[in-house]
Amino acid sequence: MGNSSSICADRNVITNFDENGTPVYPTANNSQSPSNGQITPLHTHSCGKEREQGYYTKSNNNNHERESQSCCSSSSRVCKNHTTTTTTTLEYELSNFAKLTTRITTQSAAEVATSPHTVTDTDRYRDTDTDQGNLPTATDLELPKGLPLSSRHHWNQLQSSLHALHHQQQQQQQQLRSYSSTSHTNLEDKMSNPASKVNEYANRDRLGLWGTGDNEVVGSISGFARLYDKRYSKGLAFTHEERQQLGIHGLLPYVVKEPSEQVAHCRALLERLEQDLDKYMYLISLSERNERLFYNVLSSDIAYMMPLVYTPTVGLACQRYSLIHQNAKGMFISIKDKGHIYDVLKNWPETDVRAIVVTDGERILGLGDLGANGMGIPVGKLSLYTALAGIKPSQCLPITLDVGTNTESLLEDPLYIGLRERRATGDLYDEFIDEFMHACVRRFGQNCLIQFEDFANANAFRLLSKYRDTFCTFNDDIQGTASVAVAGLLASLKIKKTQLKDNTLLFLGAGEAALGIANLCLMAMKAEGLTEEEAKARIWMVDSRGVITRDRPKGGLTEHKLHFAQLHEPIDTLAEAVRKVRPNVLIGAAAQGGAFNQEILELMADINETPIIFALSNPTSKAECTAEEAYTYTKGRCIFASGSPFAPVTYNNKKFYPGQGNNSYIFPGVALGVLCAGMLNIPEQVFLVAAERLAELVSKDDLSKGSLYPPLSSIVNCSVAIAEKIVEYAYKNGLATVRPEPVNKLAFIKAQMFDLDYPRSVPATYKM
Repeated sequence: MGNSSSICADRNVITNFDENGTPVYPTANNSQSPSNGQITPLHTHSCGKEREQGYYTKSNNNNHERESQSCCSSSSRVCKNHTTTTTTTLEYELSNFAKLTTRITTQSAAEVATSPHTVTDTDRYRDTDTDQGNLPTATDLELPKGLPLSSRHHWNQLQSSLHALHHQQQQQQQQLRSYSSTSHTNLEDKMSNPASKVNEYANRDRLGLWGTGDNEVVGSISGFARLYDKRYSKGLAFTHEERQQLGIHGLLPYVVKEPSEQVAHCRALLERLEQDLDKYMYLISLSERNERLFYNVLSSDIAYMMPLVYTPTVGLACQRYSLIHQNAKGMFISIKDKGHIYDVLKNWPETDVRAIVVTDGERILGLGDLGANGMGIPVGKLSLYTALAGIKPSQCLPITLDVGTNTESLLEDPLYIGLRERRATGDLYDEFIDEFMHACVRRFGQNCLIQFEDFANANAFRLLSKYRDTFCTFNDDIQGTASVAVAGLLASLKIKKTQLKDNTLLFLGAGEAALGIANLCLMAMKAEGLTEEEAKARIWMVDSRGVITRDRPKGGLTEHKLHFAQLHEPIDTLAEAVRKVRPNVLIGAAAQGGAFNQEILELMADINETPIIFALSNPTSKAECTAEEAYTYTKGRCIFASGSPFAPVTYNNKKFYPGQGNNSYIFPGVALGVLCAGMLNIPEQVFLVAAERLAELVSKDDLSKGSLYPPLSSIVNCSVAIAEKIVEYAYKNGLATVRPEPVNKLAFIKAQMFDLDYPRSVPATYKM
């Protein structure tokens, strides 16, 4: 079907007639032609417009009359004594599979034979336009037999349309060839058909919210799947009855274990391993064999297990991720996939994804650019989503965006699992991220939570600012860290019996964490009655070039740093800043191990009766000081919190239990609340709400022991309490999309959470 004559030849054979004897011509609906064109009628009648808007209903020959009658104002069958018009699509390929649809108006065979003015119409409307060149007209061609037209004029129009379309296609192809030869970069040449622009109106795979079930179809899961699939496996907890009914009897030893016995067995195996990295590898391996058992083991002792699956052990795991990589976890989407990210996301076996943690690996903890090795962070984060907030593991998706790495040791490492190229930057990087965000929404829905994790400072602030209002997203390094730090500050003020606005804060560091905390402190001080300028005057920041002041000679002032720049003479060192600013609160978030040395800590003790010291950097090696150093150099008078765990410290016959200001107190509860309310975006106020609720949960007993946070053993209850507060906030401020609003929000939240108990492996039976 490469030209018009072959198309017309296909129309010579008419074998179908409707109930009135009118010939029915082949269309995209009934044609046996291998060409299956898209229906886009090129006419101006009202029914044609409906088809162009997507209302065209494909029908077989028997339904053809109903289709014609639906558009009686333009044609179809006006009455028995009038010309019969049949709307038909002609599909043909012009110059590399171009498709055209057109309308042919036919008359009954009897009218054609007796019509006296057919030739007259041809003479009247013969096309004499010089642009047609040597295009033959209807008088030069023999009309196909069996295809009578109402006039030869229509045949001329069809020929003219074909010629014009062919000419237009040739011009477009020439332009495309010219563009591709001059504008493609080397990277784009390696990709097939990259998308130049994100299509915001593409068909979506999910609109609105899914239900809260696990979407399990019992009959579709075989016995082998229940035995070997981590989602359904019970290990030795399958009963003998279940084994026989599932057809897996004999594939397991005779013994049947209770879940508590399985947990005890796993704990015994863990105790035999000496290195934390070995314990991490065992737990990750367990998560790939028996999902529920893995989370039961974590829940058996959160305080002991959490450092093994997240900080500080996950930092070491990321550094050696290529070496210890055994099982595929999450998704790796590389810059080579640009233009096809949606197709890559469709490869994920779960369609009901509600929470994504994504990193590009450029700033993993305080360890720097680890590239694809940073996958340990999303995997660890989402493990805590489930363990601490009950978000179903099947609804969680860890993703690493592999845009290369600038770390030479990784590029030269023969075991490195990532893309061996320098990092993509600039417009290429931004387009890649933008495509990823829209692809996630298209695949998983607007309510899908996307948490940014461990992006470099410049990208982290920029991406959060760009997407926070239009996507359900937050950055845990900026907002989660800020929330947990402010919660600790609010709790510490219970001891000092002051408000936040009564204190002066000095930050070491001006990156994501420090600026995030500063912004949330600013919001909290304004809530206590200060103006913005008054609040800013109480927040001081020190970066690698000294105190951030306006018109600093050493420069290095970004937009976000300028927000907290002070009108003050330059101050070059932290010690000098402590002397001149005289802060009540010293917060470290610069990943500079040992930065709070003896001099700094003693200065803080001299200035304050009860200094507040937060060493929030992690892993442990990057902490600004240890708990022991803080209590020793302040003579046991400080209020201390850290980002990494420290053992209890005894000073002057008093035992202190340092609180760990871990983001895990915040992000699981925030995620649970956001998902339960169906929020479409996450305002900054949410994190202040979470901080205030967490501070309320700190008991007098906790404070008396020197801890500013509830014990880790109660962290699940903290997550649920924070989620409840966020759901209340969402409904109060019109941000919730789940309807109707639940009366008992706490019960509603708990009903959505992952059940750690093994479900039945066979359907329940009942008498009929």
